Amino acid sequence: MRKIGDASFFRIVDRLLVSGTGRTPTVRWSIDGVHWQRERHSYAGASHGFTIEVTTGIRAAKPGWTLVIVKEYWRDAGGESMKSPQWAHIEAGRRADVVAWLERQERRLENE
Repeated sequence: MRKIGDASFFRIVDRLLVSGTGRTPTVRWSIDGVHWQRERHSYAGASHGFTIEVTTGIRAAKPGWTLVIVKEYWRDAGGESMKSPQWAHIEAGRRADVVAWLERQERRLENE
């Protein structure tokens, strides 16, 4: 993983968060000492609609950190996808600690 928010970052994150997606996603869960919380905000209008999903991971134990992941899903009037940007931000803690945790999870997922 080169940086927070790049393609390899989202490949790992998407695999970790897959159990929480769908029509009725899980809103709170824990993975290896990190507590996750998901919020969804939606709008549907005549010409377009969107859903913004904000997922926050908090590691309280030292070294602690907070990671926010935002995914946007934009749709046209017919419900077809128009655009789906995504980004991430470390709100607290060190980048190296977040990356180390994610790399451990990636190794675990590869061994399953």
